[in-house]
This record gives sequence, C-alpha cells and structure tokens, in this order.
Amino acid sequence: MKYNPDSYLLYGTAKPPRPRYPIRVRVIMKDAVKADVLERAAQSAIKRYPYFAVRVEVDGEGGYVLKPNERPIAVLATQRKAPALGSETVNRHLAFIDYEGCDIFFNIHHTLTGAVGLYEWAKTTLYEYVREAYGVTPDSDGIHLPDSPLLPGETDFPDVHSLKAKAYEPPFTNADVNHFIMQNIIGALCPFFTPKYYTFEFEQDALLDYAKKHGGTPASVLSVLMFKALDKVLPQKAQLIATSVSHNFRKNVGCPNSYRDLVQQLYLPFKRDMVSWSVSDLCAFARNKMQEQMTPENAAAEMQRVVKDYEFTDTLPTLEAKRKYNLMHSRYMSQLRGTFVVSYLGQKNWGGLEPYIQAAYTISEGHMVMQALNISGKFCVSIFTVVPSHKHINAFCQTLDNEGLAYTIKGPFKKNLPDVDIPKA
Repeated sequence: MKYNPDSYLLYGTAKPPRPRYPIRVRVIMKDAVKADVLERAAQSAIKRYPYFAVRVEVDGEGGYVLKPNERPIAVLATQRKAPALGSETVNRHLAFIDYEGCDIFFNIHHTLTGAVGLYEWAKTTLYEYVREAYGVTPDSDGIHLPDSPLLPGETDFPDVHSLKAKAYEPPFTNADVNHFIMQNIIGALCPFFTPKYYTFEFEQDALLDYAKKHGGTPASVLSVLMFKALDKVLPQKAQLIATSVSHNFRKNVGCPNSYRDLVQQLYLPFKRDMVSWSVSDLCAFARNKMQEQMTPENAAAEMQRVVKDYEFTDTLPTLEAKRKYNLMHSRYMSQLRGTFVVSYLGQKNWGGLEPYIQAAYTISEGHMVMQALNISGKFCVSIFTVVPSHKHINAFCQTLDNEGLAYTIKGPFKKNLPDVDIPKA
C-alpha cells in the first residue's frame, strides 16, 4: 500500500446512482443556531483534527494524495442543493458544516472516517459552540477539546499482514438476495425520485427495557423488528431477509483509538418462516450469529481483503484505471450485501452537551439503511430507503405498534447528501 489509506475510497466515487460515499449528521439544537458563533466554533474545533483538514491532489503516477488544507472549514447556510465535498465552495475540504433553523449538519467524505470519527469532530465543534453561545463551560468528559493532544494510536492503521486471519463464511451469497434488495434500487435510478429519510425517536429506557426483556441489544432488536416489518411487504419468492449489522472492529485489529472507519458487516440471515418465532428467539438467533462473526480472525480477514484491493490499485498505471477498478472493488462495493443495514454507534459520551441538544441523526447512502444512536435520554433512529413507496416505513410502524413500543416518527425529509468534486486527472 503506497498511499495514505484514507485516499483509496476516493477512486470509487461516481455520479448517482453509483456511490459517492458522503456522510451527513444532523444535530437538532433546542434553540436557533447562531451563525457567527458556529463559524468561530468550527474554526477552533478543526484544529484538533488535522487528518480531516485535507485537500485532494493527483500525483504523477495517477494516485490520489491528501495534502494539508490550511483554508477555513466552510460554514454555510443550508442550500437547496448541498455543495460538493472537495469543491471550491467548501474551500476544497472533504468536510463542511451547514445550518438551518435549529439544525446543524456535519458533512464529511467516508474516505476519511465513518460515523464514529465524524461524531468526535461534531462533539468538539458543539462544545465550542455551546461554550460561547450560552456563556457556560460544559462538562468536557468524553469530548476532545481543541487544544487536546491526539490519543495514543489515533492515526494508526492496522498492520494487516501481521494479523492472523480466518474469514467467516456467510450462509448466503449476493445471488440469494440481489433480486429483492429494494427492487434493485429502482428508486435511486428514477429521475423523478428525491431520496428521503424518516426519523424515529424512542425513549431510551423503554427501548433498553424491551431489549433486555427479549435478551437482545439495541442492534439485534432493531434488526429483528425490521425483519418482521419487511416480511409484510417483500415478495414471497424472497426466502431470505438478511440484515447487515455494522460492527466497529478497531479493537480486534489493534487500533482501539483510530479515527478511521474500521468496520465490518455482520450478517443475520432471517428465513421467511422464522417470522413466526418469538422476538426473544429471534434475538437469540441474531446474537449468536453476531458472536460467531465478531472474532479477531474475521476482522483481520476483512482488513486483508480491503488492503489487497488497495495494493492492486497501486499497480494500475493511470487514474482512469484505478477509478474503473474501484467502482466495483471499493471496500463497500465488493462486500456481501444484505437486504437492509443496521448501524448502532453504541453508547456515546456527550459530556455536558445534552441539555442543549434535542436530537441527532446519521444520514448516509445505501439501499435501505437504519442508523441509531442515543442522546438526551432518547434513541434517535434514521431510516432511508431508495424505494419511493412508504410501505416499508408503514410496515415498520405497524410492527412497533404490535410490540407496544412507543415512538415518534417525523418525515420524510430530503436527504440532501453532498456530491463530491475531486480531480479526475
């Protein structure tokens, strides 16, 4: 691997419906955003994250190179169409912030990090914002202050060739599920369809009590409930509804503090006749399948698969060849695809910020993606589907009603994910 590992996902970016790999986090404050304060907070906070303050160049061998970018991080009023990451509008950064009313949006390209790293940057920015906007000094527990040093190993990348690998063999293939992954993303291909997402709020104690009652975790419970929902609406010829649960394996590959997106998918193959099982039995099944796959050896195999593509990319003679190969061999495109994705960040420490924040949601690309985090005594869940129909969301609501789980639903909201503008030569 010749280049910064953060650069390789850039080769696989393309125009919709091909992936662009942006991530957008929506933080809803309890009061209207003060633009001038947010601007100052953003410039102060980004100093803590030099690995996010970069621009993209192409070297003489057709490789993407990330260079330090000293220009200010862009802080903009939310536009009808989001500006592109890497564009001159956002000072050539692969990250920017926009705001509207009580909403603050943090945008970044997935090549730099995943939601875990993005939220660290967001928390630092919000800490600086709250400190000035409200004239307080919030508890900083769990928050990196702008002048705090990097953690030991924060910029580490696994030495994959030294890891002992053994891949988990999933019980299905892409051929088993492709014919019913949200109608082969017809919605994304439709020129008249604007991608949207819905938000759900659950009282934290209520969802945790429900999970405990059924022997599950937030991720396994959400997977089970969505399986039961999709069983109501997917074609009966589809005999398998497979969940992909995103799992952060930084510890398993020896990089517990790395900011990078070291994530693998855990696959839960729910057969259609399992819908008659109890929620407790389904949670036990999900938990067992997840444990089978959450091993250091499987994490090492996933990293070796990814780095193998990086190393092959280095051998290709031109940027055009590198981009063509990575359209289908990026670390996401070449992995097994489930029917839907569940991503739960786990318990995050927001320090003294929670009294000022109403909710927070993660928004990203995908055929059907459920993202969850807990803040301010609630679980905040966003659900995106490329299908224009609302039937999948309605089925999920019906399942929640049947289980007696109280929730608040809002939306649909326009996804407004940014494009990416990077050199093509």
